[in-house]
Amino acid sequence: MCRLLIVSNDAKEQQRLQRSINDSFMNIKVLPPAETEQEALTIAEKLLPEILLIAIDHLDIDGFIVKRKIVQQLPNIKVIILTKRDNFQSVHQALRCGVIDYLLTPIDLNELKFAIDRCVKSLNQVSLMDIINNKPTVLAKEQINTILDYIHDHYNEEINLTTLADIMHLNRHYTSRFFKEAVGMNFIDYLTAYRVEKAKQLLMKTEESITEISGTVGYIDSTYFSKLFKKKVGQSPHQFRKQYRGEHTPADLRVIYN
Repeated sequence: MCRLLIVSNDAKEQQRLQRSINDSFMNIKVLPPAETEQEALTIAEKLLPEILLIAIDHLDIDGFIVKRKIVQQLPNIKVIILTKRDNFQSVHQALRCGVIDYLLTPIDLNELKFAIDRCVKSLNQVSLMDIINNKPTVLAKEQINTILDYIHDHYNEEINLTTLADIMHLNRHYTSRFFKEAVGMNFIDYLTAYRVEKAKQLLMKTEESITEISGTVGYIDSTYFSKLFKKKVGQSPHQFRKQYRGEHTPADLRVIYN
């Protein structure tokens, strides 16, 4: 589950963005929006968003300054800038900060959707864009969010449908059907995809052995893990590490503001 913070003092824009995100993503949790610098910093500190959607024109002070302060709190946050500024200086400044995207207003909601999709993937999470066939009820979305939060917190443990059904106080078969309808894939496929994404992150950024990483993401048998990883990724863990070692999505901040 990815937490997303919208920063804008335009109430209509906030509502439009939130409605579009809720309609397009099952695994995005939109936090209470912020209208001022102080609100944005307070929410960021308390609720730890992973994606920041900031309308830099709709703030009392320079939106780039607000963005910088939030990124200093949360260096790994992924940022999408919304603005009417199409001048070279603003675009260049944004690119040097490593933002995920720079979208001109009025916002094309399809462009926004794909920008958020890139944010989710850069966070090594499973993107669930456009998997909602029928708009879920508020209760259904709360239930699936609870299930996904549990998977994300316990993915390295032994989890099965019975575990999830017990947590939700639901029938196992209903839980299975509900999960597939809501998420667009069955439970074990989602769990596998999430574990593989976490393994990619560890392969790129740590020196842990393949055996250690296998155990860290929930697989006791490292041989099975390696076969599964190759089937899903198209490369063995060793090949993936060799190709992508040290690579990362630029953390959104840093040097130009020092």
